[in-house]
Amino acid sequence: MPPKQKISKEELLQCAYEIILENGSEALTVRSLAERAGCSIQPVFSRFETASALKEEAFDYVCAVCVKEISEYSGNSENLAKSSEWVLRLAMERPNLFKFLYLSDSYKSKNLLNQMLSYSCNMATLERMTQLYGLSHERCLDILQRSFLLLHGTASMICINHVDFTLEAGLDIMKRTVAEMVKAAKE
Repeated sequence: MPPKQKISKEELLQCAYEIILENGSEALTVRSLAERAGCSIQPVFSRFETASALKEEAFDYVCAVCVKEISEYSGNSENLAKSSEWVLRLAMERPNLFKFLYLSDSYKSKNLLNQMLSYSCNMATLERMTQLYGLSHERCLDILQRSFLLLHGTASMICINHVDFTLEAGLDIMKRTVAEMVKAAKE
């Protein structure tokens, strides 16, 4: 009988998260993960068949961690604003995670809207928008998608180009733009 594994897949994924957070996704290798976890590469390969499988599962793990963080705003009346703040803070304070999540080729879906709606926090935001704004599901979906593109474009500029842009300025742009979109949708 083979010996019992001493390090769990969850522990390895937590170590992968830390590597990505500190050094970016390029730094995540089987060797760097083994070093961080304090083991040889054998336990890593026993949990992940390939380096590609490791990256895929690390992406899913990082997504789950971030969805958990952002889901705290799901019941909040200002969940779109709070979610926007979370994304901008991610770009400003944890740029390696932002790049891994939003600027890598890790997404399995090529359809942006389908990818957005695959997360329960975005569905909760959409539902909250229909209640808050008194608009149809379709109109709120359009506003959500357009605000997503504005937000992530702004966050990408902050993250990649290190644009000198305050959190308050980004949130103000989002708030005013969403208000203008809601007003136009009601007219």
